Amino acid sequence: MKGAQKSRSEAHRAAYLKWRDVPPGIPADLAIEFMNKLIGGSTIRKLTSGMKEFRPAIVSYERFKKHCELNPEWGGEAWRISKENARLGKGSRLRKLTHCKRGHPLTEARMRVTKQGWKIRQCRVCRDAARNRCEPLAPDKLRQVKAMLVAKKPIAEITGQWLRGTKRPVICNSTYFYNARKIDPEFDRFVREHTADSQSRAQRLRWSLQRTRALTAGRRQEANDYLAIRALIPKRIADPDEIVSRIIEDILSGALQRSDVSERVGWFVREHDRQFPTKYRKFGDSPLLSLDEAVFDDGSGTRGDNVSCGLWD
Repeated sequence: MKGAQKSRSEAHRAAYLKWRDVPPGIPADLAIEFMNKLIGGSTIRKLTSGMKEFRPAIVSYERFKKHCELNPEWGGEAWRISKENARLGKGSRLRKLTHCKRGHPLTEARMRVTKQGWKIRQCRVCRDAARNRCEPLAPDKLRQVKAMLVAKKPIAEITGQWLRGTKRPVICNSTYFYNARKIDPEFDRFVREHTADSQSRAQRLRWSLQRTRALTAGRRQEANDYLAIRALIPKRIADPDEIVSRIIEDILSGALQRSDVSERVGWFVREHDRQFPTKYRKFGDSPLLSLDEAVFDDGSGTRGDNVSCGLWD
């Protein structure tokens, strides 16, 4: 009969008779049809696999490969078009969907980017239904959550919220957690009892962290001040920390502004030289001696008297 379906052996027989005595490769008319279908948006896999979802194959993959060997330019162009069509066809089935799997329209679907970088449409109706679905926690999950609450763990740690740039493991989703509280009054009462002082503990922790940050910033500023002032003091000073400490004291007391340190550091250096003179002056090579010192133990003459007479006589 004309409309009867062929058996597997009959289909193989027909294919054999169709390609018997045909030279290797693809005939010219089929090559043109093959290229036109590629330009129309098809791919090599669809045109050579013969799968039911892709309709009967034009030629076998072996003949296509042989034709590419015989005609490298034609084969290169065919592969280029096929790869571009395959790239554009990825996700086309999902993009063409108008309703989700539960029958809700996707006209107002929410676009979401997964961790792997995929962009997907999320049905708002399904999302809202999942968000408002109230179910009690599983027994093992309930025991784990209660143990963490007894140990004074915050709810943010149970629901896996971020902490200072680090994502904590999720013990129970936040939506699931709060919906479980709605449907289970006993669990809700347990949570309230063990989180009664959570706000005060959070405030203490917050102010403790703030004080620590302020103290750290102050110490860092002091260290920076020390290094900056230390660099302004001449290297000939034997004990520069004495000058640095005096300058920092004046800064802390408000007697000196940080912006004026570079201009006033010379005054501090000169003051330091007057209070702590060096062992040797620029003139001479002997240790410094006081001019008010008595020359003899039993006399009243001083070294200054002798110098004056010696210089001007």
